[in-house]
Amino acid sequence: MTHFIDSARARYLAVGVLLAVCGLEPAVPRAEDAFSRHEWHFDVLLDGKPIGRHDFIVTDTDDSAEVVSRARFLVTVLHIPVYRYEHDDHERWRGGCLVQIDATTSDNGRRTRVHGTGAATAFEVSGPQGTTALSGCVHSFAYWDPQLLMAPRLLNAQTGEYQPVHVARAPDAAAGQHYHLDGKHLHIELWYGARGEWRALESRTADGRTLRYEIHS
Repeated sequence: MTHFIDSARARYLAVGVLLAVCGLEPAVPRAEDAFSRHEWHFDVLLDGKPIGRHDFIVTDTDDSAEVVSRARFLVTVLHIPVYRYEHDDHERWRGGCLVQIDATTSDNGRRTRVHGTGAATAFEVSGPQGTTALSGCVHSFAYWDPQLLMAPRLLNAQTGEYQPVHVARAPDAAAGQHYHLDGKHLHIELWYGARGEWRALESRTADGRTLRYEIHS
């Protein structure tokens, strides 16, 4: 029994690699959305079985945005917890660029923090890998806004890594509603509704399991 649970725990740790890029996803404020509030509430499934929720709340004006993200996942085997993930993220954006981030994560008990602040010439971010000064307009993994996902690099809210990525419409996409996001050890599929609203996310863990986000009904 113990050997089986330990093996399952090791498999589920691979989920954390994908969850690392699902922390906080702010969008570009639009004039027609001035002083608006948007919410996304996702059920999270692993191989079709529910493991928790991930919620996003975005409040924006015509030139700034404040985003709060909260994730809670629990994987069990024979009703015994083998993997737990908790992530809280708070970001501020101005003019479509990140100006502040404060994210904390507990990945099966391993706690990390990413903190970043925009300065006059750079965005300084500190995380598990140290402190880095990023130049230009910094974006994070803004799944719910495909325009921001087109940036050549995206900031990982769990690790603080500024990752090279490539985003493209899927061959079967209808009016751009299905995208592929690829990077180092990363392949994610994204789906959007007729008006561009984020509807679902799906990817594979390192051991081949399917992780999926679906809008809570």
